[in-house]
Amino acid sequence: MFDLRRLRALVAVVDAGSVTAAADQIGYSPSAVSQHIAALEREAGIVLLERAGRGVRPTEAGHLLADHARGLLAKVGEAEAALSALVAGNLGVLRVVSFPTAGASLIPPALATLRSELPNLEVALRVAEPDVAIPLLRQAEVEVVVTVADFGRGDPARDGLSWVHLLDDPYRVVLPRKHRLASRRAIDLRDLAEDRWVDTQCGTSSCQQAAMAAFNQAGFSPNWTAQADEYWPAQGFVAAGLGVALIPSLALGALHEAVVVRRLHKDHAAVRHVWAVTRPSLLDQVSVQTMLRSLETAAAQHRRAM
Repeated sequence: MFDLRRLRALVAVVDAGSVTAAADQIGYSPSAVSQHIAALEREAGIVLLERAGRGVRPTEAGHLLADHARGLLAKVGEAEAALSALVAGNLGVLRVVSFPTAGASLIPPALATLRSELPNLEVALRVAEPDVAIPLLRQAEVEVVVTVADFGRGDPARDGLSWVHLLDDPYRVVLPRKHRLASRRAIDLRDLAEDRWVDTQCGTSSCQQAAMAAFNQAGFSPNWTAQADEYWPAQGFVAAGLGVALIPSLALGALHEAVVVRRLHKDHAAVRHVWAVTRPSLLDQVSVQTMLRSLETAAAQHRRAM
């Protein structure tokens, strides 16, 4: 394997016509250039330069190796430039996975911020629940995951990953517009114990556990009369008068005209915890840093709007 520094010295001497001029051109001392050429000739097993008056001229072997060296040095320069662009976040692909309601409410504004700061970065986005997303992150198939996790505001069980808390997403009770409690600003969940309920089997197990914990705390089991696979159809069932529903605020960006949304009384509040997750080895990458910061900004905007 030829040393790139020696190849650079050879090209400089061939182009400049002398060791001294080559040294000035590449910032080496003349003795260092001479040493590089001598070492390169030993590696090649052939004379590359010969004296010509006060300067030197390349032999046929010197011309041949210098021509190839120019191509190699150009490729190395391109690689260095591409790596610098990647480190700066101006090249490459950032792969992001989020759960569905984050994809609708947090991801769009975060991507808009990311795009404004790193316009040449490509983002590959997909939607997946935590049981799929976290393994993808561990297997280095994605760089950032937005997910729901069971732990609260304290330090999570990191398991070798880096967790950034984005927000605590409270559940709201969704009522038909003509419901007897629709005029209240906050609802005591116990006042809905006799109502029919729309089941929303459309989140992670931790989402469902948060909702069921609220029912348990209120002291009743819901009377399920309809089941929706997504939060938007759940609103449709509520609008049709089939029941009431608990839906997290991130899923309420769009509202059916025939429903109202009310807060739960603090004694029976339900909350799911939303996190951005990455691998610690990626924390110094500008693209990952910018995405995490953009998600935090989007989460702060959502909290203010809740």
